[in-house]
Amino acid sequence: MPMSNNQNVMKMDFPLDPEEWHGAGKETLWVTPLGGNRYRVDNMPFLAKGVSLNDEVTGVRTKRGLQFSEIFKHRGHSTFRILVEETATPEEFQEQWLKLAALGCTCEDIDGDIPLFSVDVPPTVNVKKVIIILEDVSHMNIWEFEEGHCYQAEAANSK
Repeated sequence: MPMSNNQNVMKMDFPLDPEEWHGAGKETLWVTPLGGNRYRVDNMPFLAKGVSLNDEVTGVRTKRGLQFSEIFKHRGHSTFRILVEETATPEEFQEQWLKLAALGCTCEDIDGDIPLFSVDVPPTVNVKKVIIILEDVSHMNIWEFEEGHCYQAEAANSK
């Protein structure tokens, strides 16, 4: 579901490595045209790496539809993925998720058989605190997590 109320939203395919754990060859994200070949990402990626909500990307129209080209500009959001352990109860997950929500994180869950959540970390949230919680809960065997894109770490490394 697109995060934007804009009626001009489009779908853009982001290539994935089908050899990774998910086995998918692409992820389709909602984008809003910004002019030329630039688009704003309007939903949280579940599998695509290096991109987050509100990032500006470039795309190319092909016979297969709109295809991702490259990141034009990161807009400060970070993305993590949570895969809930089979042994975790919904109550255990909820209790730990509320710690991230209290910091200002939001999430979307994927429709499907696997309990997968995409977590958005807005630019105003301290990503180091988020990572500490993600790691602590991972050690509790409630979820596994992986980084999709960490803007704040990227920004710190470029200074």
